[in-house]
Amino acid sequence: MPWIDKEKCVGCGICVKECPVNAISMKEGKAEIDMEKCIRCGKCHNVCPQEAVRHDSEKNKSKFFK
Repeated sequence: MPWIDKEKCVGCGICVKECPVNAISMKEGKAEIDMEKCIRCGKCHNVCPQEAVRHDSEKNKSKFFK
């Protein structure tokens, strides 16, 4: 499942506009994914210029390497 690295997200909104099922919204200036709506297509991951949209497999690594 995708997730947003809040430290990398700059709030540009590109992922919000590109999500085909409107599963991403902005909260407090950062992108947030509604997992119930998300179809896991990967489009948000591909369009994020900051590489803030990450995969579940990267969650443990991000905690480890901070």
